[in-house]
Amino acid sequence: MDRISGLSDELLVKILSFLPTKDAVSTSVLSKQWKFLWMWLPKLEYNDYYTTNPPDTSDFMYRDFIDKNLPLHRAPVLESLVLKSCNPELFRPEVIRSWVGIAVSRCVRELTLRIRYNSIGNKPVVPLPGSLYTCCNFLTALKLEGESVFVDVPQCEGDCC
Repeated sequence: MDRISGLSDELLVKILSFLPTKDAVSTSVLSKQWKFLWMWLPKLEYNDYYTTNPPDTSDFMYRDFIDKNLPLHRAPVLESLVLKSCNPELFRPEVIRSWVGIAVSRCVRELTLRIRYNSIGNKPVVPLPGSLYTCCNFLTALKLEGESVFVDVPQCEGDCC
């Protein structure tokens, strides 16, 4: 047995946490031990800045990759989710809203949205789900960058403020 196979799952997850999310998920093909380790990563970052523009097949494969893998995340607390996009076709508002909803269900602590569209003219508005404000007691940092993120904060009623 090699030395890496003898390491605990906790230590392997710690090692995987230093890799880009896409690479960490790719390690699931290495062995049975590694198959599900990425699902316990405390931090996830998805970034389309390195895909080509205009979108091609690989861009949509990247969105599908996130669609298929983000819901599989199993850590009870997601320390950080970072979504970075400059492609309106790839990260559509309804898709981002869905991904944020998944993060809320994992008790996300830090959420970063960097939505920058390179096009001139109408830029899609990205409304965040209300559950981000009403159900997410663990959120400590919300970072919003870009001109297209719309924050719809519910009104406080009674003593909730």
